[in-house]
Amino acid sequence: FTAIQFGYGPPNVRTALDLVVDVEFLSHRWERLRQRLPSLSRLPFLRRRSAVPVVEDEGTMQSSVGSSILSGIITPASDGEEEKSFDEIIKALTEVDVSDLLDDESDEISNLAPMHEIFDEELASLLMEQGTESWLVNEKHVETSILKLNVVMMKSGRFAAELDWRIRSTRGQLTTEDIRHFLGEMKDDCRNYLDSQAEITQQMLQRLDEFGELKYLAEEVDYANMEQSAQIETTLSNLDHLKLTDNPEDIGMRLLKELGSLRIARHRLRDMQDRSYMKIVFYEDRVDTIPQQLYQDEQFGIRGRIGLEVALHEWWKQKRHQKRQITFALLDFVKFGEANDEHGISVCDNVIKRFGRDLQEHFDSTDLVGIYSGNCFLIATINTGLQKTITEIERIRQNCEHTIFRYNRGREAFHLQLTCAITEALASQSQEDVLKVLATAMSAAKKAGRNHTFQLIPGPLNSPPEKVTAPNMLEEPKEIDLD
Repeated sequence: FTAIQFGYGPPNVRTALDLVVDVEFLSHRWERLRQRLPSLSRLPFLRRRSAVPVVEDEGTMQSSVGSSILSGIITPASDGEEEKSFDEIIKALTEVDVSDLLDDESDEISNLAPMHEIFDEELASLLMEQGTESWLVNEKHVETSILKLNVVMMKSGRFAAELDWRIRSTRGQLTTEDIRHFLGEMKDDCRNYLDSQAEITQQMLQRLDEFGELKYLAEEVDYANMEQSAQIETTLSNLDHLKLTDNPEDIGMRLLKELGSLRIARHRLRDMQDRSYMKIVFYEDRVDTIPQQLYQDEQFGIRGRIGLEVALHEWWKQKRHQKRQITFALLDFVKFGEANDEHGISVCDNVIKRFGRDLQEHFDSTDLVGIYSGNCFLIATINTGLQKTITEIERIRQNCEHTIFRYNRGREAFHLQLTCAITEALASQSQEDVLKVLATAMSAAKKAGRNHTFQLIPGPLNSPPEKVTAPNMLEEPKEIDLD
């Protein structure tokens, strides 16, 4: 459209579309989506939209162009009416008289921008509500075992958070019968996890040769599984040696400590499994086979590691880092493990959920926000600029210092701090290069004492990460109710 407007464009809309979007790629994704979810067009939130995926820009393009130029050509299929294929829709578009486009002086035409990755937040949320049991696990892919292990691990994690809350809510009133009940539940969960893990791991090892050059990843997952199993076996042994004749309150504290140890091992294993999963999918160029519900973290309701890396993969595929100014930031809570031990897994999970939601509301919808690992968030801003992003990250860090988190009907309260790292993507960098630089800046920030922001911009002199000196933003104290 832009090429036509400036007089350099081709005489038909099909070729113009090829200049703006990858029509072949979009067609492939559209047909794939229709085959996977044949009832997609009947979903209420999709009926309000066009029957063909409209490529949205990062500003305000969609509605005017979609309605004024394409009206009558692309319409939702009514009940009993056969949907048009993507090629049929494109064919209809190519017959449009482009003279109207040449006369159109609307801002939407001249403000075209690279498209978003093809990802429907509403669809992902809908699928996520169905839970891990509904995940579309493709048995023919060798990374199936990693997904299955994640499902088992998340189920165990949900149980651990719930049990942690029940124990804490009865502290001061614990009885021997309560302890016997909690102890039995915890042992059953550990044994069930070990059984499921052993079965899934064995399936993966039987297909080890299918990993090819990535065989080392499967071996890393297997090694991490052995570490996890060792921790669970240790927990079971410790539970077996507990004496019910001891003070119930003391035993309750021992149970909470064991749950904390399992939480740390579980997070470490999941982070490693997510990395391995994405390496396999990227290596085999099968990003479009990832089920959309994996894009979001089921527990926290925002993008997880997989969703973040898929989005960045699309940005680099579109060469967005060469055309736009993309600034990256990591935000990691300080001593979050200690907060889990003192206040409970479920309380701290609510902190992450609330903080993630606030981050999404703080940044623009075209920016990228998600939970990258453990309790560490990743943010990528587009065209905001390095200095402005640093200012916003510092504002968030200082705001966190002045925030009181309350729970248990306001009777319990605590503070948290953040350590932050920032870098800017260079046109010559790969996606992996940027994330490595960001990790280096975060490591330097933690070594320097935490609760501050470090930046690192790669250059010819290989300068080390630098601490950001920021003024007091004069953030006012606030309270957040986690109940």
